[in-house]
Amino acid sequence: MDTEGLNLQQPSAPQAPPAAPVPPKPVVVAEKGLVPEPVKLALILILILAVAWLFYDNIRSKKAKDAEIAALAGRIAELETSHKVTEAAISNKVSSLASDLEQAVDDTQEKVEQAAARLQEEGKKTRQELTQAISTRTQTLEAQVQAAKAEAETKIGKVNTEVGGVKEDVVTVKADLANTRRDLEGTQRQLVDVRDSLSAAVAKNSTELAQLRLKGERDYYEFTLPDKKALVKVGDIRLQLTKTDVKKGRYNVKVYVDDSKLEKKDRMINEPVQFLVGQNRIRYEVVVNWVQKDKAGGYLSVPKDQALSAERPR
Repeated sequence: MDTEGLNLQQPSAPQAPPAAPVPPKPVVVAEKGLVPEPVKLALILILILAVAWLFYDNIRSKKAKDAEIAALAGRIAELETSHKVTEAAISNKVSSLASDLEQAVDDTQEKVEQAAARLQEEGKKTRQELTQAISTRTQTLEAQVQAAKAEAETKIGKVNTEVGGVKEDVVTVKADLANTRRDLEGTQRQLVDVRDSLSAAVAKNSTELAQLRLKGERDYYEFTLPDKKALVKVGDIRLQLTKTDVKKGRYNVKVYVDDSKLEKKDRMINEPVQFLVGQNRIRYEVVVNWVQKDKAGGYLSVPKDQALSAERPR
């Protein structure tokens, strides 16, 4: 029996989209209201995991359907084997009748004729019975094969429908990833704009600090941190130098404000270090212009109009 029609080409699993590039971590502290970078990365990871789960579930369903199709093919093979066994039984019966006929040759002509007539009658009857049995068995086998093929085609169509649905879900996820990527690019551009604006408002020496004072927008308090243990009061906050790296121009500092301690690590000179102060959340800014082995110096920047500069929680 021809079973080549049951051999189905399995669709190849769709490849996962490339992972979204991770934007570089900006040096400047982000303005309040912007979505943090880790949250953006977490959203991208969740979407990638969703795509991977859809691929995995598709492959698992396809394997289950392939197993069912293989089982149906096994049933068809068993039916074909049974058909061959029936043909072998007929052949054995004919061989047995022929053997009886040969054994009767030694008898008399009358016995031979009687035996021949008897054998002919029995053969005719047996042939009719066997023909009828073969016909019935063949019809049964054909009906079972047709039913098996119909069932296999139905299940294959169902599998194809499910695969099509998974492909549509993958397209949707890809679109969501593209939207998220565009949002990340916009956020990155905003961070660059903020970094540029903050860099323009940073004084690197006394001359530039005097120019910032002329604008009249903020108050500036210059300071020198004499060693790594001294606690120095600057404006309404206190600063403590904890580490310096003269070669790389880096330092660590602790900021004591509102009965809290903030530790800023591995900061570069002329890099603005921002933090919020008080119930109205006023944004202060510390800039260290120089570092030596055991001391550092710079200035504290405080908004003059604190009511206008308040960043109360939403």
